[in-house]
Amino acid sequence: MGEYTEPLAELRHHYGSAYIIEHPEPDVWIAQRRDTRETLRADSHGEPLDRIRDDYAAHPVSRRIAGTDRPESPGCRFLPEG
Repeated sequence: MGEYTEPLAELRHHYGSAYIIEHPEPDVWIAQRRDTRETLRADSHGEPLDRIRDDYAAHPVSRRIAGTDRPESPGCRFLPEG
């Protein structure tokens, strides 16, 4: 993972509150929406950003995370907007 540490950290910094982003092996990038758990997969380090941006533009992910003072509903990491 060495050469991809910085791009992974950059993706997590900008989109980590909306997506769980992993780089488990060479040529495998995975981003999972925190609201629906839909998974995006990419084969090169440039693709995840493009796929996340396209997905987020089409269906924004709520950034309101359920915390200890706001219990989360089963199967949902984010509270509905409103």
